[in-house]
Amino acid sequence: MNLIEILLNWPKAYISGTDLCSILDKSSDSRHAIIKRTIRDGYLIPIRRDLFLIKNSKRFSLNSFEIAPIIYGPSYVSFESALSYQGWIPEAVRTTTCATIKRTKEFETPIGVFSYEHIPIEMFPFAVEQHQQNGLTLFIAAPVKALADMVYARGRSWETVNDLSEDLRIELDTFRDSDKELLEELSRTYSSSRVKKVLNNLSKGFSL
Repeated sequence: MNLIEILLNWPKAYISGTDLCSILDKSSDSRHAIIKRTIRDGYLIPIRRDLFLIKNSKRFSLNSFEIAPIIYGPSYVSFESALSYQGWIPEAVRTTTCATIKRTKEFETPIGVFSYEHIPIEMFPFAVEQHQQNGLTLFIAAPVKALADMVYARGRSWETVNDLSEDLRIELDTFRDSDKELLEELSRTYSSSRVKKVLNNLSKGFSL
């Protein structure tokens, strides 16, 4: 089976440079020439270094949430993307927004823009949920964790839950039906006094 046949039957809609090295058991120069020709012929589309989209793959269309942590990881979907996915904000989000323990970065790719913002390493795994979709496991922040990430990474501040509602157009009932215990646990766990203060402000909104 030649490379094109392998690509078209690959189990994912993307392939890494490491996988291509395993498939193309040749010298570095020969492998580079084959990959370059395959890109020129339109079967591979570079997403970033050592990561390629497979054109006309038999796999269903690529999910941006699936590939986000592969483009730049470790990371998980958060901020507006997480809130939109879980129905907290009404707007569709064009940029895939993520939290990472690495430096803040943004990637413009042929499959969209991916934005990554730094959060503390100790908070990275906290309140990140696994969502199953079409056989995929997607890692997405719980809504209140997405809010905490906004406060930490972007300096967002809300004195009351009404301020939050007006700022992000989140329905008050949606917020009040969320996980109060998780919000309070986040406020205790974050070392940032500013984050603690804002999350404590929001926790008061459950009783209004």
